[in-house]
Amino acid sequence: MAKETYDMEISVAEVVDYLRITGRFTPALREVVERKVTVEAAKKKGLKVTTPKLQKASDTFRAIHGLHKSSDTKRWLKSNGISEDALEEFLETNLLITMFKDQLEKKTSKTKYIASPAIKESVRQSIYQDWLRNQLK
Repeated sequence: MAKETYDMEISVAEVVDYLRITGRFTPALREVVERKVTVEAAKKKGLKVTTPKLQKASDTFRAIHGLHKSSDTKRWLKSNGISEDALEEFLETNLLITMFKDQLEKKTSKTKYIASPAIKESVRQSIYQDWLRNQLK
């Protein structure tokens, strides 16, 4: 049986309205704001993403999403309405956030935290959230 296709336009405003009505807009907006605040702080600290680190992150992203060939990646980007620059910025932001979290962790006394990897990540995330809350006050 052939798959039926539809030719329709969906505006950004329609998507935003849907997200607001369903209560998902505010959490998404908050996450974007948190990412921007963190990247700004990371850059102020002089943190920079190297080309090899960005390439590795890109390779990992493509592997996770089953994008083994350049044509697979281009098709995925097109079908999701994402530019190559937007994906690169997303990956760079993720790396800067990770680097910033690493710096926060190093500055915090470790004697009061348990060494378990799961606890360590939870604590690391808590330290970051505390810092972020202070930035957004």
